[in-house]
Amino acid sequence: MGANSIIFAGVLSVIVFAISSASARAEDAAAKPAASFAEFDRKAQAGDALSVVFFGGSLTYGANASDPLKTSYRGLMAKYLTEKYPKAHFTFHDAAIGGTGSDLGLFRLERDVLSKKPDIVFLDFTVNDGYDQKDIEPLINYETLMRRIIAAGAPIEQMYFAFKWQFGNGYKLDEVYRRTDHMKLSAAYHTGQGDLYPLMQETITSGKKKIEELWPFDGAHPDDCGYEVFFEAAKLGYEAAVKEGLVCSVPEKPVFGEMKTINRIRLADTQLPKGWTKAKTFRTSLWFDGLTSRWMGDVAMCDIKDAGNIEPIKIEAEGTLLGLFGEANQDGMDVEVKVDGKVLPFAKKQKDKSGNVTMEYAPVWPFKMTYGQGNLFIWRKSLTALSPGKHVIELTPVIPENGPKKAQLRIESICIAGP
Repeated sequence: MGANSIIFAGVLSVIVFAISSASARAEDAAAKPAASFAEFDRKAQAGDALSVVFFGGSLTYGANASDPLKTSYRGLMAKYLTEKYPKAHFTFHDAAIGGTGSDLGLFRLERDVLSKKPDIVFLDFTVNDGYDQKDIEPLINYETLMRRIIAAGAPIEQMYFAFKWQFGNGYKLDEVYRRTDHMKLSAAYHTGQGDLYPLMQETITSGKKKIEELWPFDGAHPDDCGYEVFFEAAKLGYEAAVKEGLVCSVPEKPVFGEMKTINRIRLADTQLPKGWTKAKTFRTSLWFDGLTSRWMGDVAMCDIKDAGNIEPIKIEAEGTLLGLFGEANQDGMDVEVKVDGKVLPFAKKQKDKSGNVTMEYAPVWPFKMTYGQGNLFIWRKSLTALSPGKHVIELTPVIPENGPKKAQLRIESICIAGP
């Protein structure tokens, strides 16, 4: 073959490769469903089967609503969608656990959201991630949720919820830093936005409702009439997103950051050391969204009656964010956590009377129910980031001296994520 023929063949190969690569990319793009509000609206009008997920904390669950399934914001939103699209076949999924944020959300995403094959997701966590805080880790966690949900083809409506004390004379919108940052994410990802703040403030200042009527029980969770305002914000955000034809997309470069690896290591599925057994989760709880069997599988359990014969659990894992997910009651035992042979103290943020945040450290991680008498999930995480790379995580139950005869440590998973 002559030199010119070789050159021509090489150029032809490059062209064929380029066409093939472009074709493959086009096929990949076609295979991924568009996270489009207009497409959701079209499918609903056509009578398709559609999966709707409400992902968040107690304000999404509907704590203090007279009937959370019906009179919470998600219950009212489900009713609205059902009536708006009478031909559609909806399945509504409650993926909301009170008192939790986007950090635990990282490790619940696959099981509680993506496994439902959502056609749309209503995303909470603006308040539970610290509405008045500026730290970047919750923003990275929240953005990671957005990237993975949209990449799965589901449009997102971000919900900006709030508490009682943020309204009336306490209305300082420029100090709700999480809302501001979540709006930056909305602009980058082209999501819908259900913004409670201006709507609730207008409801109160106009005299339509007194703040005591909206929040008669506690400062966090409203009554049914309060959830009606929450719903109105969600409805307005949804209708605006459909009208604008929003198509959610994932920018190549994150705004705040992204957790690339997310690993929920279910201990009951591993080879447990001496003194530990696989046990079923509790089937009762202090409140419904805290029922552990809804959120986790079997747990690894050790009992105080086996004190002296319990070996540490050792797991090798890679990441910078470390958490433990399990269940507890008033008979729980604490746990010592070591990373690479060194004790990792449990850190907790504390606010003084002036609003200044300080850190409080304890040598062991508390794994005992402190809310009352009963069973509940428990989520503990390190506020100190681990160094990048692989680590050996070691868990040892803390046996109290002259302690109770009845006590257990129950851990479902070691949760670790990293960039």
